[in-house]
Amino acid sequence: MKEAKENELRSLQLEFFGRILAGFTHDLKNHLAIIKESNGLITDLIDMGRITDEALALKLQRITTSIQGRVGQATDMANNLNGFAHRQDTPFSTFQVNDLLAEELTFLRRFSRLREIDLKIELREGLPAIHNNPSMVQYVVFKLYTMALKRLQNHSLLEIISGEQNGGVQITFALSGDKEDFAKLIDDETMGMIQEALDTLQARVAILSEASDEKQVIGLFIPSLAKD
Repeated sequence: MKEAKENELRSLQLEFFGRILAGFTHDLKNHLAIIKESNGLITDLIDMGRITDEALALKLQRITTSIQGRVGQATDMANNLNGFAHRQDTPFSTFQVNDLLAEELTFLRRFSRLREIDLKIELREGLPAIHNNPSMVQYVVFKLYTMALKRLQNHSLLEIISGEQNGGVQITFALSGDKEDFAKLIDDETMGMIQEALDTLQARVAILSEASDEKQVIGLFIPSLAKD
């Protein structure tokens, strides 16, 4: 009974976080729209020749171009954050894993950038939609991603690739370049954190490379579960 109540409370907390994030991204997109509109007005003034100082006009043009690019990036992040928040809406749903990865990796890139690790993403086309728990998949991906980063030295390469596997999907993490010393490619601590999630997803994690291989590869296999 106590465990059931704890699970119910956890679900309510997740719903709360999702609603807060969704509301935040909605307001953020409104702010960005206003900035974009104001930036456009300045651009129009330059194009119409209202700013007669040529040097000033060129400087403002460079600034407005930079603002436009930043607004575009921030809008994409807001859209992905909104999608990420709504993954909490239902425990199980039918989704495209590439959409899920695109949302999450928008925010994970920062961690590899701080470590000066090159992150390459290959989201293969034509993957089947799967029915499973999307937010839990994102949690497992996050834990495997951070584990992989810890095993790489700066200026190395981490590749994340999606693919099809027996009607489900496979996400691989390929580590290339100089690596830190580690006893196991997949450590017990990480597995302990994600094992319950893997059981719920009926997913599994496996090493797809030999110990002597230059490129170390971890595979996450996620099936499509039957709809209730």
